[in-house]
Amino acid sequence: MEDIQDRYSTRVPIEGSAIFASAAMVGEGRVIDLSLPGCLLESPNSIKAGDYVRLKLLFPDDQPAVSVPLAAVRWAKDGRLGLEFIRSSEEDQVRLQQVVQRHRQEDSILEWEWQG
Repeated sequence: MEDIQDRYSTRVPIEGSAIFASAAMVGEGRVIDLSLPGCLLESPNSIKAGDYVRLKLLFPDDQPAVSVPLAAVRWAKDGRLGLEFIRSSEEDQVRLQQVVQRHRQEDSILEWEWQG
């Protein structure tokens, strides 16, 4: 496992789901947007800023789930969680980059078509 490098990208809206576990609970939620290195998650589960979780992220692209063995809950409010990915495998980091790039390109194409 490697620490996530200090790379930040713009957030891209995405439809996905997540399963997460902390020391005290297991929960699930919906991924609303994704960036490097983090995501916005919507979940009915009670979790608070400062907690650490393990995550499995599932995206609708017929690829295996992305595993994030260590993520920090940076903020939690009204059923939404801001997560920062701290550690994952190099393979999962590459996969996250690909998902973000693909959705960024799709957004650019839709914006271009709307303006055209």
